[in-house]
Amino acid sequence: MYLSQQGFNSALYTNVIFGVNSVEESLVVKIKEFNKSKVFIATDPGLVKVGIPDKIQSLLKGNGINSIVFSEIEPNPHAVTVMRGGELYKEESCDMILAVGGGSAMDFSKAVGVIASHPGHILDYRRGEKTVVNEIPTLFAIPTTVGTGSEVTTVSVVTDHEAGRKYVVASPVLAPKVAIVDPVLTTSLPHHVVAATGMDALVHAIEAYTSVKSTPITDGLALQAIKMIKDYLLPSYAHPNNLEARSQVHLASTIAGMAFGLGGVGLVHSCSHPMSAIYHVPHGLANAIILPYVIEHNLISNYKKFADIAKIFEPTLTLKSDRVAAEQLIDLLKDFNQVLNIPKDFSYLEMKFTKEMVNRLSQDAMEDKGTIPNNPRIVFKEDVIQIFNKVLPLYQEGEQNNVH
Repeated sequence: MYLSQQGFNSALYTNVIFGVNSVEESLVVKIKEFNKSKVFIATDPGLVKVGIPDKIQSLLKGNGINSIVFSEIEPNPHAVTVMRGGELYKEESCDMILAVGGGSAMDFSKAVGVIASHPGHILDYRRGEKTVVNEIPTLFAIPTTVGTGSEVTTVSVVTDHEAGRKYVVASPVLAPKVAIVDPVLTTSLPHHVVAATGMDALVHAIEAYTSVKSTPITDGLALQAIKMIKDYLLPSYAHPNNLEARSQVHLASTIAGMAFGLGGVGLVHSCSHPMSAIYHVPHGLANAIILPYVIEHNLISNYKKFADIAKIFEPTLTLKSDRVAAEQLIDLLKDFNQVLNIPKDFSYLEMKFTKEMVNRLSQDAMEDKGTIPNNPRIVFKEDVIQIFNKVLPLYQEGEQNNVH
C-alpha cells in the first residue's frame, strides 16, 4: 500500500536511559523525581545469587529510599506467583514497582501492577476478557538480559500452569515509565543465556519488520536492531568482557522492543508460547529454534522484506533477486543459530511427541490472539502442524520408547 493511503498512530511511552553505569547514576534521581518512598523490587533467584538486587537495595537505602525484594519469580511467571506478589505489594504499602531482570521479571511486575490497581484475579484481565483501565503503580524497569524488550512494551505474559497456557495482559498503562538500560548488568550472564535472549531480540525485530502492522517507523527500528544483533551478538556470546558488543546487543534488544511494541510479533511467538507453557522451554530458545521454519512458511508473503534481512546477514546477496536472497535467509539463520550452539530442533528435550501432543500445541498456537493476526501470511492449523512436525521428534507407531 502507498504511504499516501495509510494512517497509523505510534506512541512510545517509556523514557529510556541508556549507558554504562546508568543504574548507579540515574535510578535514585528518577525515583525522587516521581516522589516515591517505598519500592517493590521484583527479581528472580538467579539475580539474587549474583547480588544485583542487594546492590540496588543498598543504593536506595543510602539515599533514604525504603524497599523490599520479591525474588520468587520463575521463568514464564505463574499467575499464582503474580497474585502472591500483588498481595505483598499491598501489605507492605509500597508506592512503586522496580522490575530487575529479564522478560519474566517485567511480565510479573506489570501483572502485579494490575493486581495492585484492579479487583479480582490477574487472569480476569487476559486479552479478550476484562479491560485494564486504571493506572498501575509507577513502574521502572532495569533489564539484565539482552532479549525481552519488555522494558518498553505495553504487554505482560502470564502462565496458567493448571491450563498449560500462556495468556497476554495488554494495555498502554502497563508500559514502564522509565527503563534504565545498563550494559554492565549483562556481563554476568552465562553464554547460553546470551545466545537465547539475543536470538529472542532478533525474532522480535524480524517479526516486527514483516508484520502486517508494520509502518515506516517500525521498519526503521527493526532494521537497526537486526543490524546491531547481526554484527555484535556473536562477539558478545564469545566473551562477556566485550563491553562494546554487550552494549550494542543490549540496546538493540530495547530497540527491537520498541519495534514489536508498535508492530507486533507473529507466528514464531504463536508457536513458542505453548512450548514454554507446556514443556517449559525458555522463551528465547523456543523462538530461535522455530524461527527458520516460520520464515520458510512466510517467505511468499513478502520476498522484498525477507530479502532485506538476508542482505544484512550476507551483503553479497545484494547482487541477487529478492526471491533468491529471501530464500537464502533460512539457511543463514540456521547457520547463525549453530554458531550460538542453539539446538536445531527440540530433540534435546529427549521426548517423543504424539499426534495428540502436536495437535494440542497447534491449537494453542492458533488461539494466541496477540500474534496470529499480525503474521504476514494467513495461518491455518495445518500450517502450524507442519511447522511443529519439522522441529519436534515425533513418536512413530510401533516404537517402544516412552512417551512423556
